[in-house]
Amino acid sequence: METVGNSIMTMRDIFFLGDSITYGEWDEQGGWVQRLRAPLDQAYVQGKGVKSRVYNLGITGNTSQDLLRRLDTEVGARFNKAAETFIVIAIGMNDTHMMMPENTPFSTPEEFGRNLGLLIGAARKFTRKIALVGLNPIEQQKTDPLPWNTAKAYRTDRVRVFNTIIEKMAAEEELFFVDIWKDWALLDHKTLLCDGLHPNGDGHRRIASRVAAFFKCDSALE
Repeated sequence: METVGNSIMTMRDIFFLGDSITYGEWDEQGGWVQRLRAPLDQAYVQGKGVKSRVYNLGITGNTSQDLLRRLDTEVGARFNKAAETFIVIAIGMNDTHMMMPENTPFSTPEEFGRNLGLLIGAARKFTRKIALVGLNPIEQQKTDPLPWNTAKAYRTDRVRVFNTIIEKMAAEEELFFVDIWKDWALLDHKTLLCDGLHPNGDGHRRIASRVAAFFKCDSALE
């Protein structure tokens, strides 16, 4: 817990900002954010933890530029200075896509890195407790192009490059980094995907267990 003046903080606000993976697509339990919320709610109800207000602000299709346009408004409208505030940024997958049939990149690594830096700066107006979530590996055979949107193609090499940018930025800015890529690389990551791009239930569970360490509640999620 933290203190404000002489008062002990008894409220925790957690903001998750990202895309469809953050939102929880393709998970019958609501995605990795909802899987994180459940044990936090349970701990509070059982008198074992503080009240945690969890805001899932993931929007399907969002890129880093989309998130940059809304972060200040989204968090600002809900911000409570009396609460201990955490911000988790999970963005970048949609920035990696190639536009078809032209086969041109939607965004360059340099553009993404610049946007990510601006997002961190915007988040720091509200808190110093910020985490960056890395990208998950994909199954390119199923995503190049996407069957449901052939104007987009996702490729492993591009996703890997953008994930490295997130990891490097976290290190430079001394932020908590959630390394999904290396965690999944230890397994057959294809079994953690539902469509080659989005995690399935098992994938969301593994992401939740990694992100949980940021809040020191990982034991409740294993």
